[in-house]
Amino acid sequence: LLRVGLVMVLFCFLVWEEAGGQERKQFADPGVVELGGSISFSSITPVYAGETGDAITLVTVRPFIGVFVIDGLELGLNPLGITYLSTSGASSTVLSFLFAASYNFRTESSAYPFLEAILGFTSSSNGADRSGFTWGGRAGAKIAVTEGGLLNVSVQYLLVTRNPDGATERYGTNELSIALGFTVFL
Repeated sequence: LLRVGLVMVLFCFLVWEEAGGQERKQFADPGVVELGGSISFSSITPVYAGETGDAITLVTVRPFIGVFVIDGLELGLNPLGITYLSTSGASSTVLSFLFAASYNFRTESSAYPFLEAILGFTSSSNGADRSGFTWGGRAGAKIAVTEGGLLNVSVQYLLVTRNPDGATERYGTNELSIALGFTVFL
């Protein structure tokens, strides 16, 4: 395991060194890869069989990888988002796999405002398996803080469905969150 970690670190340094010898691409140029993630703290309102429940506070961690396919248009993936929920002494772990399409606007400053559409699948387990589709959107700004690093500030809304088997009404959450993240681009 230690050898694998060392090989990965060496590979990253070699890629970074190789990229340094070439003309550096600008963020949002075609072919640029964005790597990073975010952590968010949210207040959500659950919906059980069509009825609104009590608010819950949660923590979410989502890694991200995106590729710019044309100027400003990025296709991305949150390959394994993890959310830990806790309320009234009960807890649950939620896993998500989300696709994202976003447009990053170029400005005359170091900030890149963006709009993003999100679609994916969510599964949770707290004694009973529940799963379903997730969709929503995100808006914010990616602010250049280093030559290849961006601070991401955003507001996100997700409609998360986590229905038990045989459900005829929607079970899940409506999530509104403010997130802070960091990404690098290559």
